[in-house]
Formats: sequence, structure tokens, C-alpha cells
Amino acid sequence: MKREIRIPILLVLFCFLTMPFKSCVDSDDYDFDRLSDKVDWQPNFVAPIGYGEYSLWYLLNQHEELEADQTIVLGDDGLIHIKYTEKDIFSYGTDEVLTFPDQDPYSTTFDMSSYPTVAVPFTSDATLASSTKGFNIKADETDIILTKLKLDTKVSFTVSNPVDKAIKLNVTLEEGSVAGASPLSKDFDISPNANAQVIDWDLTDLEFTFPSPSVNNTLHISFGVTILADGSGTIRSNGNDLEIGYQFGGLVFKLAKGDFGDQTIDVGSGDIDMGVDFWDDIDGNFTFADPRISLKFNNTVGVPFLVSANMTGSNSDGATLSLDPEDQLPAYPTNEAEVLAGIEASIMYDKDNSQIVPFMALPPSGNITYSGSVRINRNLDGTRYNPLAAGNNINIISGTSSISADLEMDIPMDFKADNLSISDTIDEVDISDAEKIVKAALIITSENGLPLDVKIENIFLTDASYTVLSTISNESIINAAGVTATGEVDPSTVKEVVNTIELTEDQIKSLNDTENIIIKAAVSTYDEGKQSVKLKGSDKLKFSISVNAQVDLSK
Repeated sequence: MKREIRIPILLVLFCFLTMPFKSCVDSDDYDFDRLSDKVDWQPNFVAPIGYGEYSLWYLLNQHEELEADQTIVLGDDGLIHIKYTEKDIFSYGTDEVLTFPDQDPYSTTFDMSSYPTVAVPFTSDATLASSTKGFNIKADETDIILTKLKLDTKVSFTVSNPVDKAIKLNVTLEEGSVAGASPLSKDFDISPNANAQVIDWDLTDLEFTFPSPSVNNTLHISFGVTILADGSGTIRSNGNDLEIGYQFGGLVFKLAKGDFGDQTIDVGSGDIDMGVDFWDDIDGNFTFADPRISLKFNNTVGVPFLVSANMTGSNSDGATLSLDPEDQLPAYPTNEAEVLAGIEASIMYDKDNSQIVPFMALPPSGNITYSGSVRINRNLDGTRYNPLAAGNNINIISGTSSISADLEMDIPMDFKADNLSISDTIDEVDISDAEKIVKAALIITSENGLPLDVKIENIFLTDASYTVLSTISNESIINAAGVTATGEVDPSTVKEVVNTIELTEDQIKSLNDTENIIIKAAVSTYDEGKQSVKLKGSDKLKFSISVNAQVDLSK
């Protein structure tokens, strides 16, 4: 903490001395040239130099332009809080839960041996026996079991027709539907003697319902063939069978339901800096009563996920400590509407499920590193969750589903501290005319409405290079206000206390060369840090500061 102070001491004191005479003395009545050149005048006086009444919130408020940049905040409970938020500490999307590779090609044939390679009579349409085939929807993860799939896709058919007559090919997706129409069926025209004729069936908003859910994700397609007669009255074949190849492609899924398996997703690692500057200025023992770290989720993935996370903090001395929190299972969307709209959920690491109390007592003034993973379809005890079991929530995910998490640290200033050592530096001090000061003392009168004992141990006067010129050791104590059983300030205990800090002759002589002042103080909570206290924004500190000085104006 740095401040710039310029103190022309002699000028300030002389103004206080001369103010009473201005209304009583007429300079025209006296010939000042007849006065002696040397005047031995050493007045002694007390001059007030500052006073104030400050709430704790006023003293700690950082007055950041953006509220999000404010680390010290006033909570709804009236307490001062240290708060820090790290946005998007981790995220993952649909492509880390469910993806589909290129689908396998399939084929089927119809026996056309009834039609010879020479022309035979053919005067009316002929319908062949239909054929139903199974095909599988393949996912990248081999243990995915689908019960329903909404998607955009197309089916590409390659047909070779051995006869010289046109064919009507009927294709039916037995478990497919569009806009409620099920099963889904369409006719295609195959040219006479077609050789590898390609036909595409574009399917938008197709929905598959899987009749017997398994890891094979099997569906069924049926083919009907009608050979169309023409005016020639005959038919002739090239001797081959009717060959039909088919493959699903361009698959873009919109919604899926089922069991998406047991997968572990690494959420990565990183560093965060809480930016609490005063932690770098203190050294000692303190313990927060109820610090908390929360992970807040925006979630459109309808799959339970077990969060395994950890953090390691370090202090300015290099000591480290891990948070070691218990695994937690956040809430998640459990129906299609919630998946599409998203839900907000959170988990909290506190004194009951982690090492957060000693973690914050480090304090973590250096970097905090984090890492973790999530396991989908896990119960809180780590056992496998079966979304297909009766009474359980089936897995649901959309093509745009995602999870993102923000980290929020909240440290209410409910704590106890013992012998915290605090250092503060006042830079660029300019004290002039100090050689005229014969004696000086600083008088501090305070009414401490804060539950903190403050002992000023040493004041170091230094030159520009911070070489100590003189040390003021006084051990003045500003007594803490008493507290109630709940740790709040008891107003009846607030008393006025007067402390005097006297300067020696050597200390006064060093003032002219002083350019920096370093203050070392020790702070403890009420009752020597034995009881937790609560710092409320309304707690107040009243004080006045005056100088008792004797000045030799003849110098």
C-alpha cells in the first residue's frame, strides 16, 4: 500500500501559532526593525491534524468501477466477504458424450432367376416377396444404448436392375417416423436395366424408436419390389439378381435418449489468482469459520455426472496445501424440456466436505491450481448408474447440449486471528524544517468499534533506498471492542482510548532525511484470537490524531 504525503511541519505549526494574534495586533503600532535579531522563543502547543469516523465497509470498499472486479463485498448478511469468481473454469459439450462416425454400408438382393435371359411373355405387373433387414446405428463409444434418436440424415441407395422393365422399389423404415407418421415409407422408380442407379432419400426430423435397446442399436428396413409391365408384353433378364445397397450418411442428431455408458471426461487444469492484495502484507495465524467454494453449472446435458475435483494453493513462502474435497453429484436435466431449456445447478465445498479451512489459512496468496474430471452415469458412491432401470431417469442429450461451470469463492469475515503481523509503507514522504522541532509526540485518541486489537510495534523512518534512519518502538495498543457469544461487536464495550507516541531527539533529527515510513503492527481478534469474530460493514472506528510539539523558532 503506497501513499504520498508532504508535511511542511514548521509552516503548519506556525499557522496555528499566529492565528490568535491576527485579530489582536495592529502592525502599524510597532516598529519591528527595533526588535533583536535573535529571538529565543520555544513555544509548546497541541495541534489537531486529523480526525474521522469510518465504517468498516468504507475502509475496505475497493470502489471498483465494475462490480464484478470488486473482491471485498458487503454481503446480504451484513458481513464483509472476500469473493472471487472465475468464469468457465471448465466446460464440455455433446461431442464429448455422444458422437456418430460414418455408418456401415449394407446390401440385400432379390432372386430374379424366374426371368430368363431370353424374352418371355410378361403382360402384367409382378410383385416380389418383401424383404426386411436389420441395420445398426453405430456410435463412437461402443457401450452406447439408444432408445430414441431424432436426427437429420439421408439414405443413399445403389440399385442394379437385371430386367428390361422398370421397377417400383418401396422402402420402409419400420421404426422411423416424421411428424408422427409411422412407419415411414417411400416409393422409388428404378429404370430398366439400371446399373448402379443412385437414389437419395433425404430425411429431416427423422425419429427412430429402438424396439429392443442394446449396444448394437438395431433397426429394421423393409424392401418391396414390383416389376412393371409395359406394352411389349415380354420380359428379359441379364441373368443377375436385383441388387440393392444402402447406407445412412450425413447424420446430424438433434436429440438422443438411452444409456450413454460409463465415460470419464477430463475437464483440464489451470491457475487462478484471487487478487486479494492484503494477504501479501500479513503473516501470522488466522482461521476463517465458514469459507466456501462453489461450482455453478449451466447444464443442458441430461446425464448424471460425478465431479472429482481438486485444488492446490500456495502461499508466499512456498508452502502448499490441497483442498481434497469429496466427490459430488450436481443436479442435472431429467426430461426433454429441461434439456432444451437448460437448468442451473451448483455444488459447494465447505468445512464439512473438504480441507477448505486450513486451505484458506495458508493463505493461498500465490497461485491456486485446479484440475478434475467428471464421470457420467455414476452414483455418489461411485457405483454405476443404470438409466434404463425402472424408476431411473433415462439419459437425454441434444445436438447442442453443453455444460459450463463457474467457480466462486466466498469467504465471510467470520474468523479468529492471533498475532497477525502487518506491514504498511508510506512512500515519498517530504518533511521539511524538522531541525526546528525540539520535542514532539503523536497523540492518538480512538474509539475502536472493531473486534480487533491493533498493536503498533515499530515505525521505521528510512531514506530513499529504504535504509532505516531511526526506529520508533512504542507498542501502543488500540483495544478491540468486545463481542457477543455470536461474535458480533457489543456496542457497550466500545471505550475511548488515548495513546501517545513520543519521538526522541535522534528520531526528530532523522525526519529531514526521511523519505519513507514503514509501519509494523500486530493484529489479533478479540480475546487474543481465542474467539471467532464477525466483521460487519457497519462496525465503526472513530479516531483523532494531534501533535504535541515544542518548536525553536530561532533556528
